[in-house]
Amino acid sequence: MNSRKQQMKQYVDEMLVCHQPCERHRRAYWNLIREVRAKSEILSVGFDPAIRKPGHLRVYVRALAYVAKYRTKWMRQPEAWRPPKAQAEPTSNRVTFRSLMKHLFERYPVPGFMAFAWMRPQAKRWVHELYIHMAAGRGVRQFKDKPRIALTPAAAKFFLKAPDHLAPVEAMRWAQIRGFGGRKDLANELVRNTILKEPTGDERFWETVIRFLIREKLSYAPQASTLVDFLDEQKFQPAEKVWGRGGGPLPLQPEFSMKGRTLRSLQRHMYNWRQELLLKRPSLAKRNFHWDAIAVQPMVHQEGDVKWLIFELLNDRALMLEGAAMDHCVADYVEQCAERKSSIWSLRIHAKGCPKRMVTIEVDPARNAIVQANAKSNEDPSPAAREILQRWATREGLVMSLDE
Repeated sequence: MNSRKQQMKQYVDEMLVCHQPCERHRRAYWNLIREVRAKSEILSVGFDPAIRKPGHLRVYVRALAYVAKYRTKWMRQPEAWRPPKAQAEPTSNRVTFRSLMKHLFERYPVPGFMAFAWMRPQAKRWVHELYIHMAAGRGVRQFKDKPRIALTPAAAKFFLKAPDHLAPVEAMRWAQIRGFGGRKDLANELVRNTILKEPTGDERFWETVIRFLIREKLSYAPQASTLVDFLDEQKFQPAEKVWGRGGGPLPLQPEFSMKGRTLRSLQRHMYNWRQELLLKRPSLAKRNFHWDAIAVQPMVHQEGDVKWLIFELLNDRALMLEGAAMDHCVADYVEQCAERKSSIWSLRIHAKGCPKRMVTIEVDPARNAIVQANAKSNEDPSPAAREILQRWATREGLVMSLDE
């Protein structure tokens, strides 16, 4: 045996000692280790492409330690185990481990992901208990200690078909979605990329969301993740985190419901929620910061019954209201404005007694230049608004640098 192999064996031996269970399980553990070493490559760096480094063996060592703790649930002893024979290529360690689990525990078939869950770091006890429960022939719906994800009879059948890469709790959500009639791509998307991979604090609400997404038959599954993230932010996350400074610790829309909503109405609300909430709760635009005006002067220009105004926005509340009304991100300029690296102005028109925001303007105080001028939704200003802007720039000696 060369020095490399000796080092590897010593490393594994130390790992096995480190992870051995308490004394009452120790005899079963070392007996299991002896059989696994004699009959497989699970505890050696062999063919398995998933095992790139010796440290990855810790996954199997830890799993075998868990298995030994349930020795009283073994249906058969390790000595009688016959691992699958290698065909053209060596058998992977995962396949071999799956074979061992079937031999030791399974009176009835159990999904592969439940067996592989023993290999997950910090596996929770309920996962092992559920595996034992199912191996004895009992259904997942009869397991009392499972997470708070409701499973219909149809979902329980899909649970048995969940992909092997899922954790058990993810498989429950996947099965729930499929049991409601959801497509595979939707189930995969919600489990992979949203908070729904775990049990939530309001399962009843999220069940209505899942049914809504299924009913609307989204053609593009990632769209579902965007909607779920939005609903979570509005209904459950602190407003200070979602809205920004001044939002407070409570959610923005804690009473939000899916009742009566369509995909189109929900998408419209998702795009316009800041403007809609400001109309209902103007206190959200609370002023926290104020800064001094720059040397440039405001302007009032009268043309008959039409009055044009250009004035500087001097606090974060004004920026927030401007951004909400004009559908752009000027509210994010608070820090630049407070440090006087940027100056934001609003061009408005008063016609027939109705004020209307026309253009949001950014002035660079250091260069004395107008660097941005955007109408609503970052559109270009109208010719009339641009003429007023040019008149103001000329009067104040501002350079027009809008094309930079």
